[in-house]
Amino acid sequence: MADPIIRKVYVLYTGGTFGMKKNKDGRLIPQDLETLKDFIINHTILYVRNPGESEDFVRKRIVTKDGFITLYHQLADDDPETKGKLHKILYKMEALEPPIDSSSITPEHWRQMAEKIKDNKHDFDGFVIIHGTDTMAFTSSALSFILWDIKKTVIVTGSQMPIFHPRTDGIDNFVGSMLMAGYFSNREEMQQVMLYDLNKLYMGNRVVKCDCDSFSVFDSPDVYPLASLETTIKLISAKISLKKAQPKDSLSVKRMFTKKENPQVRILRFFPGITEEYVSGVLNGAAGVILETYGNGNVPEFEWLKTLLLKADKNVLMLNCTQVYRGTVLPIYQASEILTKANVISGYDITPEAALTKMIWTLKSYNNTETIRKILEHSVCGESCAPPISLIMEQ
Repeated sequence: MADPIIRKVYVLYTGGTFGMKKNKDGRLIPQDLETLKDFIINHTILYVRNPGESEDFVRKRIVTKDGFITLYHQLADDDPETKGKLHKILYKMEALEPPIDSSSITPEHWRQMAEKIKDNKHDFDGFVIIHGTDTMAFTSSALSFILWDIKKTVIVTGSQMPIFHPRTDGIDNFVGSMLMAGYFSNREEMQQVMLYDLNKLYMGNRVVKCDCDSFSVFDSPDVYPLASLETTIKLISAKISLKKAQPKDSLSVKRMFTKKENPQVRILRFFPGITEEYVSGVLNGAAGVILETYGNGNVPEFEWLKTLLLKADKNVLMLNCTQVYRGTVLPIYQASEILTKANVISGYDITPEAALTKMIWTLKSYNNTETIRKILEHSVCGESCAPPISLIMEQ
């Protein structure tokens, strides 16, 4: 019998509801990595245990001597390309210590996650990051920029209910993520940062959290998911063609948060009744500001607003994205003329999460304002329908 084709997946547990249990006060708190691993292994045993086998025997069979855990064998049947072949996914789990609620995630955590992936990229075929859903779209967006040319499958996932709960969505999300990160890791369209939720695989920088009361947590407002995992697995052909800069160009994966300090990046969301004092407070002292504007990118036609934006143009990088759930920033209304005169950068159809993390990434990685502006004006890894940065770099 031929040797099985082995795919290795690195799993990084950062915390989140996925790995939480209630404490004595009834509050959900993150559990340690060993508690999580032991539960997942026991769950696996339910599916690979043969009649008459003891639990200890099965555990020794699915956990290798060098610490790899064997994923459910039945998953090999879900990939049509594996029919008649022997496939196996082996994975190792590590954790960011201590595991945290994702509401406490910072750019430093993004750097740590990226470093873990970069340090292990030659030893694993794919990567899965277990993360809380509250800031998952920020993390998947940030990692898409930090790891823009990783050429590996990186999937961020989590759950609405802990895996220890009988009705958890965590097991399905974990299994689906592992399946895509393992068996599908050799496909070029899968070699990017993605987010997995409820049988859908999305581009990591195209998602928003749209529901906190159901198992369908995320959506991708302006592009199709990359894959659908229902009774059959379908890779969606109507996807964005990712045109990226090459490593030889001025952008490089090594430029990963080279500055220790966090830049002053702020969000200015427009609303009826917005005041001069409020806008001034957001703009003053900022290095970068994300403008969440009305409709196709419109703002009030106030003279004081024009004065403040023109003044900020000298010191602040401003990126415009619509606060509408779905749509594109377009300079088609008179009300957007103020932004044009103030050199506000159009974000096209970028999400607020991707806009914010892209601004942080550029300001933490580059010194030259002209370079930063050029990056913000173009698409680095499919985060918007803006002209791809590679076309600029090749000129």
